[in-house]
Amino acid sequence: MKFPWSHTSIVDMIKNDHKVHDKCSHVTIEIANGKLDIATFVEELGPALTHTESDIRTKGVSLLTSVLQALPADCLNAEQITFLCAFYTDRAKDHSAVYPTVVAGLHALVLMSNFASTSAVPVLKALFTDITCQCLKKPERTLHLETIMALSERYEDVLKQWGADFVYGVIGAIEGERDPRILLYLFERMPTFIRTFPMHHLAEEMFETLACYFPIDFHPNPNDPSDITREKLAERLANCLCATSEMAVFAIPLLQEKLDSSLLSAKLDSLALLGRCLPLLEVPQVEEHFDDLWNALKEQLLPTPPTSVDKELLEAGLTATRELLKQASKDETAAKQLLDQILLSVMAHLTDANSKHFEMSLQVVLSCGRGSEYCAVYITGKMVPMLLAQLNSDSHIELRLQNVLLDGLQRVMAICAECFCIGKLDSSLVEQVQRQFVQILQSAGAQIGDQVKVALKAVATAPEMVLSENRYVVYSALVAMLLNANCSNTDTAEECLLSLAIRYQEEVKTVVLQQLLSYDLATVDLTLVQRLFKTFGKFILYHGYTYKIVDFLLKKIFAEPLDERLAIVSMDTLTLAVEDGRWDELAKGELYVQYKLIDRFFDYVNDQLSSDYMHSMALLMVAVVKRLSVEEQKELILKRLPPLKLQHRTDLYLMSGLLGYLDSSVPLVDHFESLVTDLTQLALTTDDERVRGLCNQLLCSLFNRMPDDEHHRGVLKRLLVVLKSELKKHNHQAVLILSWIGKGLIARGHKDAGEIVDDIAELLDHPTLGHMAALAFEILSVEFPQLHLPLIRGLFKQKLFVWVMKKLEAQLERYAETHLKALAFVFKATPHTVLRMNLTKVGPILLRCLAQDDDRTALEALTIVLRFTREEEPFIKDHLQTLIPALLKLSVRQSSMNVRIKALECLLYISSYPTFLLLPFKANVLQQLQKPLDDRKRLVRSAAVAARLQWFIVGAEETKTDK
Repeated sequence: MKFPWSHTSIVDMIKNDHKVHDKCSHVTIEIANGKLDIATFVEELGPALTHTESDIRTKGVSLLTSVLQALPADCLNAEQITFLCAFYTDRAKDHSAVYPTVVAGLHALVLMSNFASTSAVPVLKALFTDITCQCLKKPERTLHLETIMALSERYEDVLKQWGADFVYGVIGAIEGERDPRILLYLFERMPTFIRTFPMHHLAEEMFETLACYFPIDFHPNPNDPSDITREKLAERLANCLCATSEMAVFAIPLLQEKLDSSLLSAKLDSLALLGRCLPLLEVPQVEEHFDDLWNALKEQLLPTPPTSVDKELLEAGLTATRELLKQASKDETAAKQLLDQILLSVMAHLTDANSKHFEMSLQVVLSCGRGSEYCAVYITGKMVPMLLAQLNSDSHIELRLQNVLLDGLQRVMAICAECFCIGKLDSSLVEQVQRQFVQILQSAGAQIGDQVKVALKAVATAPEMVLSENRYVVYSALVAMLLNANCSNTDTAEECLLSLAIRYQEEVKTVVLQQLLSYDLATVDLTLVQRLFKTFGKFILYHGYTYKIVDFLLKKIFAEPLDERLAIVSMDTLTLAVEDGRWDELAKGELYVQYKLIDRFFDYVNDQLSSDYMHSMALLMVAVVKRLSVEEQKELILKRLPPLKLQHRTDLYLMSGLLGYLDSSVPLVDHFESLVTDLTQLALTTDDERVRGLCNQLLCSLFNRMPDDEHHRGVLKRLLVVLKSELKKHNHQAVLILSWIGKGLIARGHKDAGEIVDDIAELLDHPTLGHMAALAFEILSVEFPQLHLPLIRGLFKQKLFVWVMKKLEAQLERYAETHLKALAFVFKATPHTVLRMNLTKVGPILLRCLAQDDDRTALEALTIVLRFTREEEPFIKDHLQTLIPALLKLSVRQSSMNVRIKALECLLYISSYPTFLLLPFKANVLQQLQKPLDDRKRLVRSAAVAARLQWFIVGAEETKTDK
């Protein structure tokens, strides 16, 4: 096929036809189908490509480029691509107006599959020599740099042979770039480039080209859709500056200079860069900078005069100090020299615990100690005598300073424990330290003061430092503390005991546990019992203690005679241990298989046991059954479920333990109808609140997992008929049962759920059941952590919102209190995005909820309104005349402190709205907010002060500007 345009018409068309690019689409198709050769097309464009006017030449090249960009990547062969590359590199010497289309054309060619490696160098020479990257606009600069990067990734061997000229060309292309998107693109690719291609003599020049961007000073446009942040740019730039060791060596002088900046971000970036570059360098390369680096770090960490250091800067400075010592530790001589220099700088502060810089100096030396094992031993050897000398001084030391020194001693020993090098310390030094802490524990009695906490923490951190003869003193102190009913917090003692238990298992078993387990708990306060059993529960998870503790707890659970108080705490302890999740075999391999816990419960329970015992038993059974395999659950249900009779209270709790967290694949078809019928009857007739709650939750779970077939739908319909007949008798429990069944069906997206929601919504108008119907919507909406719903369908909360709004939105004007309360519960559970999308419907309802006397309704509505107020939704701004008076009224509602606080918070956010909206309300708001200022609750007074202050300055800026 011959190209249809004549030699004279092509130029005319380029000049006069603005849609000439669109008409070239058929050319692209012909070339892609092999019916037209690309060389023929270029020949036909010849008059335009060689025209005397640069504008015509530009448009001619643009036509060719647009065709190339639209072609498939594998359309052209290597010969054709080489021919086109030669054409475009020649065009690169043309007028600057042609450059953008040349760059785009070369970019399209480079991305083609058959691009020849022999064309890589000529293309890059044209880009480096003939076209200055920074003279192009942003889109063309992007293509220019993408072309270079694509060639460097695909033709590594060819470009390595080119040598330093290639690296120099890349430096020239990226130098001076300012666009953050292009910089991010470059920063992400340059580390690989620098590691791939030898820099030759250009390493410093490459570094300086990138270092001009350090530290990053970038403030993104809040309306920019891209996710470019200063932190992302800074992190990618640091990767470039520390890509190789020959680059990293130039980073140290740079970061030293930037640490003097007054900008916090510059300091943080410099410290982060130090941490990145040190691992790449050898000690001699850094050693010459030790003095300057420590002085720079000291200026940040120990400013003169003493001032508070930014928390983030402090953390970064300490991290950099640790990394510096870690690097120096490759040569112990260099590390010792640097450590001596640092210790000499902070010695004056460390020898005076009353110094303002004592704590910071201590943190510095601790960071040094964490650099390596050598540093930990060296720092400990210097610090321990210094701290002990102050503690054991002949002069009186006030208690506060004693606590400070003991805490410092504990932290110093901790760094050796972290490095597992306490054995490398001077034994006499370790003996002095442990004696100091043991004496504190020996004289503490059963009380846990500040010094005792430090001593316990020290022993917990480094139990190996305590001599064998002194460990028994520690054990005695721990037992006394754990058995002291007046100790409100024994967490530190428990942590210490567990640390010793791991290292000295037999000692702890015989000396500590034996005393605790044999202690007579019959008359002990319940709080102490719970605390002791919590400690036992932690031991269960440690190998070597499991059987001893489990045997003890099971004896309490199945004791004859039974002490229910101890039995319940024992079951709760086992439940927590099973739910911990760190050892699933505890439930399956130990409790279920070896101890046969489920079987023992079935054999043991009787009607004399209290509901509290049964409830704890059910929770423990649920925790165990949940961790069984599906086959084991099936076997257990087949064996244990059929004999149960729900008329017996004990059987109900046993069934609750079996079914509470059953896998959805375990079949219950043979028992489903009898189960739901019996549970419904029991829930309707029982007066036991806990039994009723169990029945409702089981019904919810059973209907959630119900197979969706004709038989089970029939069971549901028959049950609904029974419940509706109970509703006619004004049975309040029938409403709750209906809501629990509806909850299970809604969560799985069952088609009959909408009918139940409609039935409950109709009850909102009922004179005696309306209040219960409103509470039913809370059950439908709220999540219950202990409720197991095996089948959950996405967006079910949104579906509930749609159902309720469809049923009730047409009756807004005649909403009663029950309607509004129900809607408030539904809105609370609905995702905020859905509420915002429907704010024109939801907003008026929320405003009416704020006017209700019921605190729950008002509080739920306020919570939602508060978020919309903070987000400055237009609906809120349009209804301030209704909202502000309602909030002022709620701010003095004495029946609920939370309502008052949230109302005041709403008023606070409203105060930032445009002045012209607020001025009509300002005087009244200031007057009405005087009363909350005298509220009896401090939190309300604080909220009132904040709100009134902001309302007081409304319009102040405009007045100042006018003047």
